[in-house]
Amino acid sequence: MSDLAMPPGDRLAAPTARRARASRVQIRFGLTTRLLVLMAAFVMVAATLIYLPAVATFRDFWLRNRLSAAYTAALVLEAAPHAMAPEHLSRQLLDSVGARIIVLSVHGTKRILAASELPAAVDEVYDLREPTFFSSVVGAIQTLAAPNGRFLTVVGEAPMGGESVAITMEEGPLKRAMAGYSLRLLANTLVMSAVVAGLAAVAFHRMILRPVRRLTDSLAGFGADPENASRIIVPSGGNHEIGEAEAELAVMQEALARELNQKKHLAALGLAVAKINHDMRNMLASAQLLSDRLANVTDPLAQRLAPKLVATLDRAIRFCQATLAYGRAVDEPPKMQRFALRPVVVDAIESLGLEGRTSVEIRNELGEDYEIVADPEQIFRVVMNLVRNAVEALQSAGPAPEQKALVRVTGYWEPEAAVIEVADNGPGVPAAARAKLFTAFFSSSRAGGTGLGLVIAADLVRAHGGEIALVPPAKDQPFGARFRITLPQRDANGAVESLDR
Repeated sequence: MSDLAMPPGDRLAAPTARRARASRVQIRFGLTTRLLVLMAAFVMVAATLIYLPAVATFRDFWLRNRLSAAYTAALVLEAAPHAMAPEHLSRQLLDSVGARIIVLSVHGTKRILAASELPAAVDEVYDLREPTFFSSVVGAIQTLAAPNGRFLTVVGEAPMGGESVAITMEEGPLKRAMAGYSLRLLANTLVMSAVVAGLAAVAFHRMILRPVRRLTDSLAGFGADPENASRIIVPSGGNHEIGEAEAELAVMQEALARELNQKKHLAALGLAVAKINHDMRNMLASAQLLSDRLANVTDPLAQRLAPKLVATLDRAIRFCQATLAYGRAVDEPPKMQRFALRPVVVDAIESLGLEGRTSVEIRNELGEDYEIVADPEQIFRVVMNLVRNAVEALQSAGPAPEQKALVRVTGYWEPEAAVIEVADNGPGVPAAARAKLFTAFFSSSRAGGTGLGLVIAADLVRAHGGEIALVPPAKDQPFGARFRITLPQRDANGAVESLDR
């Protein structure tokens, strides 16, 4: 059964059960155990790489020791009267050397100093006077792989000005000595592997495994309750990769916890707004009926204000209806039409009700012939939010030095797009706030602000297929904030119009 088909409680318990099963498997063959096996294997591989040179060196030393004994025997035999040693002495000397025959070469003449039972044939001759690494290794391999009963002649330096001394010996004792050395080397390698692997495991556990377990425990704990800020990992501050991972994980967990809290905030806010708008729509409808009577009043001021009042009430009712529709997850697309933008900006400025209440000057610098294709109601909301933010920034922080507080609304054309800019000469946007300028609840720093104005404006612009961005300040004008809205212009058939005028 899939997780989606499970009841909610079972879906929450399923990941925990999977983690528990994974933990049991991990205990059987965890990271520490794997490290021990790997370290032991690596040491064995290293020992294997040095085994052949080591056993070849052992073979050479063993043979040199036999030649040294033969050298001494040659001195004894040469010192005997008339170079004739008793037979029992010759046999004792041969037994001490482990050879069947000792031959001395002097001035191109070979002389048998001592001999016993001679082999039928010599299987290999090995010269230790000028050995090479390759010949030593090949000789060691041949000795280890040789069958029993082989005989070897070893040639070395000779005493008393001789050219060389040679001994012929059975290869069996050498092979047994090399086998014993190999076993001792293997035992030492195993002990060294265990020691190195143990030390590596302790270091691995302290330096890597324990921090990694801390990371996994934090992930598991945070996943169980991601809205709980106390589950966020506290970075250890280590100057290494795991320390960096802890810091990045803390940032990610903080961002996720904040996002989840915002989602809850938005959900609660949406429910509250939907309830308020439901009743407010009814009240505004009643106010609209009462405002219709103003059309019959003969007072000139009433005649001039009545249409604006009715239009404002109509717009408020539509806003309430749009809010309720949004609460039902119905996103109404823009109703595109061609209209002059300047009157819409005038209505947006007047709707703010700032006349006589602020010293901020708002200039509508749009031409009468500046027409765009968009939804006039949604563009009205975009402009109103941007102008309100600019005015409130100027009211709270003031304009640039020696300047009068000013907000400007301008527009111009680009190929296939209309551009609208709302700029002020206030303090500008702090660098730390620019990255999340269009994120809900991040962009508001004033008391009572919701941090939703720019978010709403950005959503409406994107619904038109356009873009909104904060333009970086120019070098000659470092003060103020300037928001640029780029709206692609399309005709009734949806084709892009060329508007480069």
